[in-house]
Amino acid sequence: MPLRAISSLSLGSCAHHSLYAKLQAARQAGFTAIDIYGDDWEQFKVDYAKSRGLPPSTIDGDHTSIEAAKEIGRICRQLGLKLLCLQPFRDFEGRIDVPEAQERMMAARGTLSILPHLGTDMLLIPSTTLPAEKITRDFNHMAKDLAKLADYANAFSPPLRVCYEALSWGTHVSTWRDAWEVVRLANRSNLGLCLDSFNTAARQWADPYQHSGKRHAAVDEELRRDLELLVNIVPAEKIFYFQIADGKLMAPPLQLPTDPNEPILRPWSRGYRLFPLETNLGAYLPVKPFTDAVLATGYNGPWCIEVFNDSLHDPTPTVPSSHAGRAMRSLIALEDAVGLFKITSGEFLPS
Repeated sequence: MPLRAISSLSLGSCAHHSLYAKLQAARQAGFTAIDIYGDDWEQFKVDYAKSRGLPPSTIDGDHTSIEAAKEIGRICRQLGLKLLCLQPFRDFEGRIDVPEAQERMMAARGTLSILPHLGTDMLLIPSTTLPAEKITRDFNHMAKDLAKLADYANAFSPPLRVCYEALSWGTHVSTWRDAWEVVRLANRSNLGLCLDSFNTAARQWADPYQHSGKRHAAVDEELRRDLELLVNIVPAEKIFYFQIADGKLMAPPLQLPTDPNEPILRPWSRGYRLFPLETNLGAYLPVKPFTDAVLATGYNGPWCIEVFNDSLHDPTPTVPSSHAGRAMRSLIALEDAVGLFKITSGEFLPS
């Protein structure tokens, strides 16, 4: 059985629900692992500083952030939760402006320095979503940035890891193939991929602005070939993290954003993700075929639920527990759907 995990973001907005309440809800629902989302981390630092009379944290790695990280680590140990990673560290790789790139590298190093205090060894970096004029298209440049950070992470004892994820609206890296090419070029043992069912399906299969919810009629076959490629070229040991979410079929379809600077997939991603296989609520993404492919690579790491939804902003105190319960039921349903205990490593069973 995989390590069942959930991201703290999937248990309620930090504006209404404390990190402790969310961690407690996750454990009570049966989760044994968690990742800490950036908004929760930032809010916890503010609350912790106020409660302890400490100065506000201005950058990760300062005294307040270290003490706050230790407290989160203590809480997770007390609850019996393994802390898998801190995420996301945004807009890192490929910056053209040298001073901005140097500043972001220093901030990333500061964030790495607090991971041991949290009790985790991994930082997740999603692909950059900055305007195209601010970042290069050169994957070699991006790879060098990530390799430099991975080298810094490797100097810790024990070494830390950097996990790179393609966001479906990433400026130049928006598919798992793009992210894999950057990771491959960087060629660092402690740099690997995060594979995300929602971001892959949203970019390569779905279209929330069409009545069908799909990009076109032949997209199922395109996805099948793409997942076969994933199985054939990505080694299991380079997959550091597996994130899972479904998405809602929009009826009527969404209207395109009026703001030209708004990525067209982001409103759907932020407001309408669902837990895996919640078909009664409109879930329709090919989460099972994607999971089949990830398993066929030989991946045997954690399965982490990562769901954004407008329901997370509900201030009702039961939101963390209700979402944790839904997440666990969905995860078990997905495990059953893929025949988890019947799959032989390396065997791809397309749906």
